[in-house]
Amino acid sequence: MPKAWFDIILDDMRRVDEFAEEATYSDNPELNEMCRYVMGSGGKKFRPAVCLLSYLACGGADRETAAKVGTAFEIIHNASLIHDDINDNGEVRRGRRTVHREYSISKAVVVGDFLLAKGFSILAESSVDIVKVIVNAAVAMGESEFVQQRFEHKVKVTEDDYLEIIGGKTSKLIEACARAGAMLADASEKFTDKLGLFAAEIGIAFQIIDDVLDVTGDPHMTGKKIGLDLEEGKPTLPIIYAMEHEVHGRELASLFRKKGLSEEEKDRAIELIKSTDSLDRCVARAQFSADKAQKYLTCIPESEYKESLKLLAQYTVSRDR
Repeated sequence: MPKAWFDIILDDMRRVDEFAEEATYSDNPELNEMCRYVMGSGGKKFRPAVCLLSYLACGGADRETAAKVGTAFEIIHNASLIHDDINDNGEVRRGRRTVHREYSISKAVVVGDFLLAKGFSILAESSVDIVKVIVNAAVAMGESEFVQQRFEHKVKVTEDDYLEIIGGKTSKLIEACARAGAMLADASEKFTDKLGLFAAEIGIAFQIIDDVLDVTGDPHMTGKKIGLDLEEGKPTLPIIYAMEHEVHGRELASLFRKKGLSEEEKDRAIELIKSTDSLDRCVARAQFSADKAQKYLTCIPESEYKESLKLLAQYTVSRDR
């Protein structure tokens, strides 16, 4: 059995990199350079991994086709990050300047649109049903972005509000990856649904830990500054939980309402969050989703790919980048 979740798909992930380079090539030198900048910046490739492992766990044998579909998800994900960084005025992503900072906002919008088109063009070669799955996820991502913006710098945000936001912004695309992988393998509706539910839960766990790392992470590991969610007024779960604290909650809420926090104010807000039980509660909530996810795999036949999916669920909580 695999020791790490990625062990048995290492060769497949190399193919994803190769396919991504081929698929995002442009005859326009500047556009091609920007695509290389985006697609060559690293990243965990979590989404193509979910697609591939779901496909293989359902008995799929055409790894080349599965890698292509996984590539499409990775390209679409990267396109969404470009647009996210423009919205958030982000400066650093994966240890490098964001695309709009390195080039310009107008050019970043174009390359984001170009990559979206390239990702969907790959999916169009698979099946209409798979295209429908990713379209539904893309719609949810857009709608959730608007919900999140409505809650920025607001202190009366609940855990349910937060879960609704990340369910659309993060979890839906990861769920789509699993469903697409299962559908590509001609899995039963039951297997497809269970893998979709599995992926939705690990998507929640993944995003919660991402938000924890915004407070506790090492920038050299995460590739971005800490405290960005505080600067942008995004009501993440660590912030929501900490604002409930009877001693430190009021001061944190006062800082969170402010736009344009100074470095000193941001550092104070981080200190306040760390002074509560918020981070422990977040890890526990992420673990709850990771555990719940693994229960959905019960009906999936035993295999090394199923074991890798379980390891992937555990990784979402234990990761430090």
